[in-house]
Amino acid sequence: MGKSKIHRNIKACLRKWTGFFILSVFLFTLSSCDTTNKQGGVAGRIMPSITGGAGEVLVVMDKFNWDNSTGALLQDILKEEITGLPQSEPMFDVIQITAVSFDNFYQFHRSIVLATIDSNLEPKVRFRENVWAKPQIVVQLEAPNATALRELLEENGARIQTFLVQYDRNRLMASYQSSVDPIIQQEVLTHHQIRLAIPRGYNMDFSKDEYTSVSIEAPDLSQVIQIFDYPANGPEDMNTDSLIAKRNAITKQYIQGPREDSYMTLSPMYPPIAFDVTKGGMNVVELRGLWELENGFMGGPFISHSVYDAARKRIVTVDGYLYHPNQKKRVKLKQLEAIIYSMEII
Repeated sequence: MGKSKIHRNIKACLRKWTGFFILSVFLFTLSSCDTTNKQGGVAGRIMPSITGGAGEVLVVMDKFNWDNSTGALLQDILKEEITGLPQSEPMFDVIQITAVSFDNFYQFHRSIVLATIDSNLEPKVRFRENVWAKPQIVVQLEAPNATALRELLEENGARIQTFLVQYDRNRLMASYQSSVDPIIQQEVLTHHQIRLAIPRGYNMDFSKDEYTSVSIEAPDLSQVIQIFDYPANGPEDMNTDSLIAKRNAITKQYIQGPREDSYMTLSPMYPPIAFDVTKGGMNVVELRGLWELENGFMGGPFISHSVYDAARKRIVTVDGYLYHPNQKKRVKLKQLEAIIYSMEII
């Protein structure tokens, strides 16, 4: 990243956030979903692979409701702006069709929201896996009329959004788990006593006990995972200010710009947003926001997870940052996010 000659001004598109926000993470087990056979579909039938691009959601809804307040509400849920990007990007790209067009081609889509209105139906939301393809998720909305459908969305919008986000991430994590780079995984395990699903394609940049960095580099792209750990007195040391200060100290030491006096720092104009996340029994502090180059013109989004490891009395941080000037960043950032969410302390 430091050697790149591609410079750009960071767009000031984010609002200035302060304070500490709590993210409620919905954890859905099989008992919360109406599932078909997860391995092979109905009666063990071998299922086709999913279609559709990363981050796409197919909505099956009649045109009247789609063009009115019900459709507008669903679009607000699915197209909510992603937190911590330097430009506006929606959570999902949405494709809408009617039930008449919902044939075999569309039935194989990765993520489907299927709205059905029938006077004989009770209002209900169902989450169904691997209905026509795999790994597929179908959010089935059932209501007796348009008013009930809208009320269903108002009551379950956050739940639907979170489930789709989590399911998309889990699909990516499963893909990475099956293509882990064993050399990088062992290096991270040796130095930091954590396991990460870093797939093949990443290169080892730097590796030592207190700091490890791996990346994918191209002329217009730096996609980086960095891991660092340090002594701590307890989970109270994971307050937002301390985590930001530690990250800035680490990146000043290890991530240099093209000039001797340039280095990575978190943007002081747009402070990171902090979330509390519970993951695998661990209490995690997640930071999202923007980094920039001190005395330089580079910048981009980052996401990090920090965990207090009580057994070793330390804080472990897995951090992903992206430099991808003048390009959409959602897909690349979600790839980093999937690796970060795979962290396990060994």
